[in-house]
Amino acid sequence: METVLITGANRGLGLCLVQKFADSGWQVFATERARSATPPVQASNVHWLTLDVRDAASVALAAQELEQRCSGLDVLLNNAAINPQSEYDALLGELDFAAIQLTFDVNALGPLRVIQSLLPLLLRGQRKLVLNISSEAGSLRHSWRDRSYGYCMSKAALNMQTTILDRALKPRGFNVLALHPGWMRTDMGGPNAHLDPMESAEGIYQVVESAGENTPRFLQHDGKEFPW
Repeated sequence: METVLITGANRGLGLCLVQKFADSGWQVFATERARSATPPVQASNVHWLTLDVRDAASVALAAQELEQRCSGLDVLLNNAAINPQSEYDALLGELDFAAIQLTFDVNALGPLRVIQSLLPLLLRGQRKLVLNISSEAGSLRHSWRDRSYGYCMSKAALNMQTTILDRALKPRGFNVLALHPGWMRTDMGGPNAHLDPMESAEGIYQVVESAGENTPRFLQHDGKEFPW
């Protein structure tokens, strides 16, 4: 049975990804910052772990637990992300720098903490695929906003991280991708968004199944290349 770890898995896109991979027969390790009293998805092939991507000790403990549960990890989906409301619409002169720092810590540094801790398990996996859930907000060529500094800058940093990791890990057989999941009807995307998150999750699943040397390094949920 193939294995996948999904961060930020207790709601929105993360929860849909858990359901899609579980329904497809994968062994799913789903993480949330604080354990729910009742797991959002209950299935024999879904295992819930506590993992706060901001906290190196929490990430290390989750990695230790994972070591006890599986011999190797095939796919890592770095999905956990935030976009604080206090920072989202703030204009220059009114910026909440604490919120910007928090956004950068979760969205850019969080995935790097997770990858570093899980690298030994990923090296023992078969697929050796890391997929960072990014955003069109992190594309320099696609940039159109005049605010939302923290979220956009954090996703641009995640994209740069993806390119560095892909080059660093390519000799060991890895593929590292950044993916724009689309504008989804989630807590972050709002009710007017174009996509149901399950539609995005199904596309992401197909990207995982088909990922290889020729897959674009930055792409959409439908597999089409997205501009850096």
